[in-house]
Amino acid sequence: MRTQLNLLEEIDYAEFLRDKGMKQATDHADQVHENWSDKAYAFLLNFAKTNKRFLVEEVREKSLNYIPFPPSERAWGSIIIKAKNNNIVKAIGFKQVSNPKAHKTPATYWEALI
Repeated sequence: MRTQLNLLEEIDYAEFLRDKGMKQATDHADQVHENWSDKAYAFLLNFAKTNKRFLVEEVREKSLNYIPFPPSERAWGSIIIKAKNNNIVKAIGFKQVSNPKAHKTPATYWEALI
């Protein structure tokens, strides 16, 4: 039987694995494309100034003409979390993605605070 402590440990471990995966994806993007994460963060800051509510997939789509596509789209995870931690954006709920391969799965819906 699961105890409350075990469940909390599992959640902590899941968050650890999530963060580790995002860091791996971002580090790889930086290896393939010099300073990719800095460019992606700068793009997100500019995007947030004119798009008050959005999904990360919308940021990715708009960035294609401005910064290189990372080897894994998961690299964007650490970019949005950095913006969240810097009070640039906040999560306001969930919205279905439009990517057909994702089958309308819900993703975090973000609100710009700048």
